[in-house]
Order: sequence, then C-alpha cells, then structure tokens
Amino acid sequence: MTSIPARSPLLRWLWIAAGLLTAAIVLVTLAPRALAVTHTQVNNDRPSITTTTAPAPNATRTPAVVPAAQHPVSATAIAQQMQSAIQNASPGTTVGIDVVDTYTGATLASLNAGQQFYTASVVKLLIALDTMQGQGWNPSPDTSGQISQMLSLSDDDIADALWDDGGNDAIIARQVSKIGLSGTTAPGDIGEWGETLTTPKDVVSIFHYISTSIPAPARDLIINALHNTAHTAADGTDQYFGIPDGLSGRAWAIKQGWMDLDSSTTLDTTGLVGDVPGLYRYAVVVLTTQPADTNWSVAGTALTDGVTLLHTVLN
Repeated sequence: MTSIPARSPLLRWLWIAAGLLTAAIVLVTLAPRALAVTHTQVNNDRPSITTTTAPAPNATRTPAVVPAAQHPVSATAIAQQMQSAIQNASPGTTVGIDVVDTYTGATLASLNAGQQFYTASVVKLLIALDTMQGQGWNPSPDTSGQISQMLSLSDDDIADALWDDGGNDAIIARQVSKIGLSGTTAPGDIGEWGETLTTPKDVVSIFHYISTSIPAPARDLIINALHNTAHTAADGTDQYFGIPDGLSGRAWAIKQGWMDLDSSTTLDTTGLVGDVPGLYRYAVVVLTTQPADTNWSVAGTALTDGVTLLHTVLN
C-alpha cells in the first residue's frame, strides 16, 4: 500500500492560513443574512391592535416601553412628501396629516396636526357616538340601521335627522367633553353640521375612543359600517379616494368627507388601517382645504397620491 507523504512544516502552515482565511470569508458573507432574519422575527412577533379587545380605559397615545419599529423617513419628512404629492396634483391646497401606530403610540407622519379644517361628513362619527350614547349604548334596531347607513353610505338625510334630534351643536359640546377634543368646535351655523371644525389630531383621538372606550356592540356597529363603506355614497359621490385607493391591499375602516363652499373645497380621508379586517393597527387622517371649484376627480386623486406614500412606513 502506498502511504501519503508527510507535509513539510512550511506547507502545514500554509494550509492552516488558507483554512482560517476561508472561514473568515464565510462568516462575513453569512453575518448580514443572520442579522436580517433576526430583525424580521422581532417585527413579526409584535401583535397588532384589534378592535375586539379594548385596552384599559385610561389608555393613551403615550409610546409603549417597547420602541416602535424604525423607519427610514421621519414623521415630518414623510408628511412633507405627502403634502408635496397632494399639492402637485391640486396646487394651493392646505394639508393636515396625523398618522399614528396605535400599538406603539408612535407618530408616523405629522403635519399641521393641530390646525383646524372642516369636518364635512367626518363629523358623522360624532353624531353616531352621541346618538348611541343617548340611548345607553343600546340603540334600537331602527336606529342601528340608520347609523350604519349614515356611515357606510354617508347619508346626509339621516345625518340631518339625527343632528336635529341630538340638539345640533349640543352634540359637538357633549362629544368634545366626553372624548377630550382640544381642537374641535361647533359650526357657526348650527344647521350646517359639515362646517364643524376639527384637527387631524382630534380625529385620531376619535378613532382611538371608538376602538378602546365604548361598549363592544357599539364599537362593532361603527367599525363594521366603516369597513363596509360603499364605493358610491348616497349623494352619488365616489368615496374611494385617499385611503381605499392609496392603500390598496390593506384592510380599512374609513370615514370620508367632502364639501364644496363658495370659498373652498373640503376633501378628507380618515380611518383605521391594518393587514386584515378587524386588526387595525394604524389611524390615518388626512384633511385638506382645496381651492374653490376644484374638480372632485382632481381633488380625490391628490389625496390618493399623498396617501400612497404611507406604504413606506406602514409595516
């Protein structure tokens, strides 16, 4: 049998050095992959807020101890990008934005969040809350049907009736006190509920209140109606702008608003957004005051262009 010749000491050291170099290259190549997997696992382990499990009544928007996921763009920067996209499509538009991660309390996008804008039909959220609260959170089947239709179809006739029944601007006073809204005021003309003024921050607070502080049956009635928002409203308006078109592929429960005055055009897209129905992690609010006589299609496209940019931070 032929034996394998022994290696000289020099060759032995060359083999050892080559082996160490190869091991180092393998470790450097694999390390980033291992880190990436670990990062993904941490994100996937975080639960999302669900509208069927309410946290304690004193829950606030204070960030949780666990830090929010890091985003490549700051809250101000992404909001400014959204504003630019909206203004490029509809020049002269004033924009207010507040986007909040309801799990961590982190603000993901914010611009003019404390500035007042007309609510238009977004005020129907307060009308619905006040109506149910006035009936002990146990509305009759007829009233439940009215509330659902007022929200999903944005039915103005039902809003008119419930607004009158609730005492007009008294509805706003009660809900401002109940929810703790700092920037919401009743309309100057109490017959025009759509001219109620609010802020993006207050609208986020309204969604937080609905999700966490009212009885489950009342919450489900509102959220289901918002999730089932019809493509075409009772007045024939296309309600799919902003959130539903800009965040396609995600689940949402929305309340849109639109109003045409002599001095301005109001278009608002607001709601809760998540990966699946009932699991709504994000509150998204974009309020706009656009120039008078702005074409509705142009106005809606502007909001969709802005909201689309949120795909970069909703993860």
